[in-house]
Amino acid sequence: MKELIQRSFFGLLYVLAVILALQTYSWTVVLLGVFMLTGLKEFSRLVDLNYQTALLPVIFIYIFSFLYHYQTVIDVKVLQVAGGFMLISLFIPMIYFIFDKIERAMLGNFYMSVFYLAIPFSLALGIEGKLLLYVFVIIWSSDSFAYLTGKYFGKHKLAEKISPKKTIEGFAGGLISSLLIAYLIFSYMGGYKQISLLQFLLLALLIVLTGTLGDLLESRFKRLANVKDSGSLIPGHGGVLDRLDSFIFAVPFVYAYLLII
Repeated sequence: MKELIQRSFFGLLYVLAVILALQTYSWTVVLLGVFMLTGLKEFSRLVDLNYQTALLPVIFIYIFSFLYHYQTVIDVKVLQVAGGFMLISLFIPMIYFIFDKIERAMLGNFYMSVFYLAIPFSLALGIEGKLLLYVFVIIWSSDSFAYLTGKYFGKHKLAEKISPKKTIEGFAGGLISSLLIAYLIFSYMGGYKQISLLQFLLLALLIVLTGTLGDLLESRFKRLANVKDSGSLIPGHGGVLDRLDSFIFAVPFVYAYLLII
């Protein structure tokens, strides 16, 4: 009972922090930046990477993305300089590898950590806060109803070797509930710009599918590292990656979908 109360309390704080931060772009930048850097630290432990090795490249990519999405008020020269530093920081580890200062596996883990964390959070800066909140809400509904459906009706494993508790029934319950939530959002919260109801439901479907893959991906990383949680920052919930694994994997697909439609 005590664990349930703790989990509910800190889960509510996390949800409120996200909702409040996404109301203004400046706080969105701060929140996503904190999530990204904390996630990088947790991921570095999972893959046995020196946290500081990937720190500068991740920060430079994030700063470049921020400036890029503010390019109407940012001098082009500033954007070019930021892009230059970003590119240089990405190639420095290769120089270390040439002179045998880091191993090949470490070099791979470096680029994997940069790609896994810097790209999604940087792309998220280009998604309007209102839609970004919808992404979170759809993921939260999918996770919650997948858990409840799986707990009471789950019989067939979704990916037993990676995440033994996930079931096909749970996935179906999370998907159906998320589509319903997306319909309610579109109908009663004004939808999003010129996206039609069908496009919004397809977006919700994409979020659930990619979010589930993101969840399984992080589970795979944790299983290889032989740990239960990526961290302990949020009592009762684990680390930042444990809360944002679905979001991290879904964001690039959301961004691409918005570009396509």
